[in-house]
Amino acid sequence: MHAPDNYSLHSYGRMITDRTRSQPFVDALRRLIRPESVVLEIGTGAGYFALLCAHLGASRIYAVEPDNAIEVAKLCARDAADGERIVWIKGLSTAIDLPEKVDIVLGDLHGTLPFYNHNIEAMVDARHRHLKDAGLIVPMRDVLRVVPAQAPHEYAAVEAPWNANPEGLNLHAGRTFVANQWWRARIEPARSEDFLSTPAEWGVIDYRTVTSPDLDCSLQWTVQRRGTMHGYYVWFDGELCDGVGYSNAPDLPELVYGRAFFPLERHTDVVPGDRIDTRFSTRILDERHLFRWNTRITDQQGNTKAECKQSTFQSRPIVRDELQRAATDHIPHLSTDGRIDQMILNEMARSRPLTEIADALAEAYPGHFDDASKVMQRVAKLSLKYSRPARGPDDH
Repeated sequence: MHAPDNYSLHSYGRMITDRTRSQPFVDALRRLIRPESVVLEIGTGAGYFALLCAHLGASRIYAVEPDNAIEVAKLCARDAADGERIVWIKGLSTAIDLPEKVDIVLGDLHGTLPFYNHNIEAMVDARHRHLKDAGLIVPMRDVLRVVPAQAPHEYAAVEAPWNANPEGLNLHAGRTFVANQWWRARIEPARSEDFLSTPAEWGVIDYRTVTSPDLDCSLQWTVQRRGTMHGYYVWFDGELCDGVGYSNAPDLPELVYGRAFFPLERHTDVVPGDRIDTRFSTRILDERHLFRWNTRITDQQGNTKAECKQSTFQSRPIVRDELQRAATDHIPHLSTDGRIDQMILNEMARSRPLTEIADALAEAYPGHFDDASKVMQRVAKLSLKYSRPARGPDDH
């Protein structure tokens, strides 16, 4: 995994018990695992699929996870008959080297959409550095789909409390920011009769060949049903191997991933024959996925009924002080917190024990910390972030 996913152990459990999601992975692994198979699992979480690969007879499994949930996986492996075949690696898959190439790269790195953290890059990296030339990658591909929809229950988040609230306060300025966000749609399946046209394919992420996490495509629909367009449902159909897959389509029972809703800046009444032209794109900006969805709705005579240019870049207000401090000609000066962190890192570079660093810090900044425990917490926090992990007797 490229970055910590911030899942809880409860979240990992939900992913396992969601059989609509996990059963296709089980079916694919049963089909693909051979006695000689060497497997790399990225984002193993609590180790369910790694343990399954061992149970299915894989000769060796490298299970990688940056979260502390991997410690639970290790405990589970101690009670498993085949657990000794698993090599547990705490860290990021993009930062590790393996002693051998693997036959299968496995990684369920999805969020609501496949663009979660930098997980496409993580799969690309694993394919390039760790997978044999004739190796397999699971999932094999994701197909992104979009449909314009009538969804007043979703659009309510754009209108309230920004356009109207019980106290009659003027919160209109907040509406624009909300309208430029997308969110996980409600748990109840959408009604297919609220789809204003047929779904269109946004693009395909083929993990066997993809090189970039960016996706940009122009989509067109002819409206088939009269209604009010509130936005778009967006989802992916996952193909794990030939004939095995799943979908988080909005009109199906919800998967653990959920499904996405992208609102229209201004809801618009449409009738059959109207045309919807949309450009959907995502690209990496400042370590995050920036989404754009520009829409033009015209009637049968070509008259424009609505035109919206939306982007998650516009979902947060601009803080001018932050812009100034990030400008190329800005001359930075360390704050007190910056000087404290600098001192801790300098002392860490000298390989001093944490207690000595904490004592030196308390002496250098008297009165800055409430008590000695706060000093040690500050030092330990940076140690956890920047010091190399100690290797224990159970580490491989």
